[in-house]
Amino acid sequence: METEDQQVEQIKAFWKEHGKGIVAGLVIGFALFYGWRYYDAQTLAKQEAQSEQYEQVVAQLEADGAEALASAKTFANEAAGSTYATLAAFEVARKAAEGGDLAAAIEALENAQANAEGALKHVASVRLARLQLAQENYQAALAALDQVAQVEGFKAKAAELRGDVLMAQGDADGARQAYEDAIAAATEAGVPTLLVETKLNSIPAAS
Repeated sequence: METEDQQVEQIKAFWKEHGKGIVAGLVIGFALFYGWRYYDAQTLAKQEAQSEQYEQVVAQLEADGAEALASAKTFANEAAGSTYATLAAFEVARKAAEGGDLAAAIEALENAQANAEGALKHVASVRLARLQLAQENYQAALAALDQVAQVEGFKAKAAELRGDVLMAQGDADGARQAYEDAIAAATEAGVPTLLVETKLNSIPAAS
């Protein structure tokens, strides 16, 4: 069972290696079936430019600096809706969180959640919930987790995080049930449960 970070890394690697080829294939396909007037070379150029810009954004962020973070935010906003924009938003969130700017990190993840699709959207929801928990914005965190509670591959993590949120709110009974749900989902998916079991066992017995 892959973690959310592994899923993101695989998507990043896939798009780095095949992104331009996929775009070129789409252009050829549309040209053959619908004609260039419906899908012209400008679209290909735009996608290639996004690929190159994304690579530049990542390189700049690795070099650090507020200017690089601002540039990454701009790219994520301008390319909204693309895979590259979502991956860039994740990088922005990571860098902002590392710098202690949780508000900026949350904003980046909210944009990613709103514009992404599939696994990337679910990853954004989980990461968003973590940061909202850190900010003690419990209701927002629970709302983000509701987005992935029934999604295969995310059930266990969503339930565990729900337990963390409920525990932070002082709802020991709710947290206990959430951790038990997390263990059940993780066991079904073949994921280690030691950490969740530790959290569950740390809850005082109900009187």
